[in-house]
Amino acid sequence: MLKQNRSIEQERSAVLWGDAPHRGYETAINGYAPLLDRIRKDSLKAEVERVLPFEALRALKENGFTAFRVPTRFGGLGRSVSELFSAVIDLATADSNVAQALRAHFGFTEHLLYEKPSPYTERWFERLGKGDTAGAAAAEKGAERERFATTLSYKDGRWVINGTKYFTTGSLYADWLTVTGSTEDGQTVKCLAARTDPGLEIVDDWDGVGQRLTASGTAHFKDVAVQDDLLRYGNTEFPYSQAFFQLYHLATVAGITQAAALDVAHAVKTRKRGFSHANHDLPAHDPQILEIVGHVASAAHAARSIVRHAADALQTAVESRESERGPHTLKAELEIWQAQEIIFPLTLNATSLLFDSLGGTATVRTAGLDRYWRNIRTIGCHNPRVYRTRVVGDYIVNGALPPGQWRVGTV
Repeated sequence: MLKQNRSIEQERSAVLWGDAPHRGYETAINGYAPLLDRIRKDSLKAEVERVLPFEALRALKENGFTAFRVPTRFGGLGRSVSELFSAVIDLATADSNVAQALRAHFGFTEHLLYEKPSPYTERWFERLGKGDTAGAAAAEKGAERERFATTLSYKDGRWVINGTKYFTTGSLYADWLTVTGSTEDGQTVKCLAARTDPGLEIVDDWDGVGQRLTASGTAHFKDVAVQDDLLRYGNTEFPYSQAFFQLYHLATVAGITQAAALDVAHAVKTRKRGFSHANHDLPAHDPQILEIVGHVASAAHAARSIVRHAADALQTAVESRESERGPHTLKAELEIWQAQEIIFPLTLNATSLLFDSLGGTATVRTAGLDRYWRNIRTIGCHNPRVYRTRVVGDYIVNGALPPGQWRVGTV
């Protein structure tokens, strides 16, 4: 029986995607439903006409979504990490470009949450609580494995950044950039820089087949001032950072597949003509076509459920406060690596299969249905699952623990 305060469409979604996760997520996300709906309605036009999502990200900042994990005393929502990944799925369902553009930002927030309270964390939580966001500036083309080409040096009484970064996802929309580089004597350092610094140029030259609006292009630094003149030396990543950032990708993929399922269902429902040898005049009543829609919806449901399960394992690692990659963190990593092995082929197949339920018009660029496969394929190339799957096998057969974080920054 339908609940009186929920529409039939909401009930269908509950069946397809599963009930809202525990820890009060539904209460937290309900206020964002109109905004997410608006972003989703604009996403096709944005993709076809290449409209960068400045407006969507501005609205998310102003409405507090970007402060999802920021403690309440700083103006944030103070929600759990497991809830965050449900929020990422819902945001990626609306527009996966927007979701991925915030990956570095939520990672920076998580880093602050892991650290012991200090003037540094207080200062940045205050900024994030007011809606500021951070983008990434770590990866470089052809960098040495042990040293970044981007350098930090002391000049005219301050620390400055010089060099070029690639894969600066979301930085074009952010207020701050989290920068990783090397000092002149070869030490790895991390710092923050203001996007509005006159010495910083961000170029929207990302030309990937998918995730085209993430602004994952190039950033040039010329004597850019280090914010607060503060350098942090060595590998300062939080212990569960590998698991966090890879699960973020999987949550984005789950959202992409959910959006694909909703779109193909709508396309089949509104299509007025079937093939001459079809089982019914209307595709909406053709059992073979309905089976395809069911396959796509089932893939979306499975991906979302797997991500949520892995997010619970990550939640346990967060709550353990392990100072290093302890047993809870390693367990979360292994769960997420196994999830990668299943989710990517499952969702790539689903977003290709959906075309079999429609006619040739489904392939026109203005329909935008191709973006779902392209976006998943692009995300799947970041830290390919083949290496993760080998790690899982090595652990099961030989008891070998997952390797630590590789040196981030080479592409």
